[in-house]
Amino acid sequence: MYVSVISDCYDNKTIDGMLDACVAQGVTAVELGTGNFSSAPHCNLHELLRDAGQRRRWQAQFQRRGIQISALNCSGNLLDGDSQRRTRAQQVFAETLQLAELLEIGTVVTMSGCPGEPHDGGFFPNWVTCDWQPEFQTLLAQQWEQIVAPFWQQAATQIASHGVRVAIELHPGQVAYNPHTFWQLHQITGDVVGVNLDPSHLFWQGIDPIRVVEALNSHIYHVHAKDCWINEDELRLNGGLDTRHGDGTPRAWGHCLWGDGHDEAYWAEFVTALRRHNYTGALSIEYAGADDNVDAGLATTVALLKRITAV
Repeated sequence: MYVSVISDCYDNKTIDGMLDACVAQGVTAVELGTGNFSSAPHCNLHELLRDAGQRRRWQAQFQRRGIQISALNCSGNLLDGDSQRRTRAQQVFAETLQLAELLEIGTVVTMSGCPGEPHDGGFFPNWVTCDWQPEFQTLLAQQWEQIVAPFWQQAATQIASHGVRVAIELHPGQVAYNPHTFWQLHQITGDVVGVNLDPSHLFWQGIDPIRVVEALNSHIYHVHAKDCWINEDELRLNGGLDTRHGDGTPRAWGHCLWGDGHDEAYWAEFVTALRRHNYTGALSIEYAGADDNVDAGLATTVALLKRITAV
């Protein structure tokens, strides 16, 4: 295993500034956003696909610093009910697969998508979170049969044609958000699609990431190093499903740096579980600290990861 950084944490820097900051952190790998939910300016898909010379010059910036690219990340809503947003998201996905093949990058990270309602166009995503009332089950079946399966069947062929593999981030608000729903997706795609395991999105659902490692084993294709703090009192009162965001009121959970939600002993056990299942890929830090303290927050996280991976 090796430490990587998602370049979005330095979205205020040029590519040179971002890479120099990674070198200063002692990091030898980066995960690059290519669009959709990422606004980082470090990977211009259209330019890199169009111009082989520009690709060589772009790659040289990494090579001369001894930095590899751990993955390309095009996370977005690939199944968006709005046709314009969906078309844009799927184009970024397709072009990211093409670029990964050209650059010989083996892993593309994305999300499974969240449709609206099939019959009326469903301008807004509609994430079904429980089995009652009866209409929820009808909607869920329609989403999977009419939207999820057709797209991902075609995408699986597309992924295989580029010789890469896709790591789906199990994320609430998407159709694949836990092991059960990942296996549903896997039945459609086969092994060209695995999991990007981000523990932070599991904790507040009441899921133990170490248990997930044991369940998914060789289907873990990538790992995001992001933690989640839990407010036990608020969790007992209002639960993990919570639409309050940024309004200053208490809530049951929040994203944070590794070690700020769960202690180092937990993460050492998590890494040991990954090793048991022969995971040798990236632990890619997704920064979740204060905006004015990125360098210090990353330094703390990098040091923790290096300690627990050195054992």
